[in-house]
Formats: sequence, structure tokens, C-alpha cells
Amino acid sequence: MSGIFFTGSLSKTSSNGPAWDKIEVSFARVQIFANVLLSEYSTQTPESFSGFQPSWARSWIVTPETPTTSIGGISVPTRFDNTVYVKTNKLTFHLQTNNGGSANPAIRASAVGVIYDTTPSADFSLEAAIQQLELAVHEEDGTVVGTHRSFRLDGGAEIDEDETRERVLAEAYAGSDRLQGSLKVATFGYNEMPTGTDFRVDPSTGAVVEGPS
Repeated sequence: MSGIFFTGSLSKTSSNGPAWDKIEVSFARVQIFANVLLSEYSTQTPESFSGFQPSWARSWIVTPETPTTSIGGISVPTRFDNTVYVKTNKLTFHLQTNNGGSANPAIRASAVGVIYDTTPSADFSLEAAIQQLELAVHEEDGTVVGTHRSFRLDGGAEIDEDETRERVLAEAYAGSDRLQGSLKVATFGYNEMPTGTDFRVDPSTGAVVEGPS
């Protein structure tokens, strides 16, 4: 019987183009089955609106075995899988939303990711993280455009916090139309970054500010 050993929820609101939430998990190399499913998508059409207002949300999984290409030095998947069955030691759940720009209504989406150990000896036991890193990518005014959580489980590779911050910021620029130098990364302690809700960051302190991003 396969056993669930990790599950995580993602959520993000887009009010000015691309926005995203990521969960990165490392663990001992094992045969896994994992999936990520959109659980919510919501938007509100205003009284007067343009006939063409593109907006969308999608979720996918990336592992070291996922086919990728390089764009501007950033690894980008060439296949967007919602389900994987693979032997690996690392996995990232992605959720991205895009309301098409500030002139359009905001959209919100949520997703749930689950990892199963498919070895015969597996049981249903969620593993506790032995190392954790929580990051929020925000604009100069404190508007949060992306969040990233890294979890190291038993047997997983140690999280290089400096490398992760640099990579998350580089990916943020590559995945959006923000100008170089316009984004910053705030780092939070274990479980200090809000999840399942939108928030802002005080640019001067990096602390959470109540209210939508």
C-alpha cells in the first residue's frame, strides 16, 4: 500500500499580471507517485469590462527528471505534469495565476499537492520537516507577487539558503515582466509566512503587513 508522506496547499491572487506560489520538497530517493490539483479558481467581472480579458491559473510538478530547456540561464520545463510516477529525491509543486494586467479584475486560485511513497513498506505517515525556508518575492511598495517554501525531509539534501534566494529571485524576473532591480526577497522564520491568504511586506523591515497583496 502506498503511503502519503507529504502534502501541501498553495494559493495565490493575481491583480497585476503573473503571480505564483511554490513548494519545494527534498527527501531520501524513493519511488513516488505525486499529483497537484487546482481546488479553487475565482474571479469577479466588473459592471463595465472589456470583451477580451485573458486570465488563467495552472498547477504543475517539476522533478529533476522533468524535461527542461534553458531561457536566459533559467531552467524552464518543457512539459507541465499534474501527476508524476518517478524515482527521485526532489519535487516542486507550482501554482501560477495571471489576470492579464492591472486593468483587469483580480483572480484567485488554490491547489493541493500530495506525495506518496509507493514502496511496499510505506505507511500513511506525514513526515516533519527538519529544515525549512520561507520566502516572499515583493515589489518596492511591498506588493507580494510570489511565495516560495522549501522543506527538507529526512534524507533530503540540505537547503542552501543563499542559493535558493538567488534562484527564486532570478526565476521571478524570468517568469514576469518586472524590471531588473524592482523585486526584493523577504525571508521568514519557520511557519511565519502566512499561507492560504494574501499579504503584503513592509519593504523597510521585511515583516508581514496585514491586508491583501
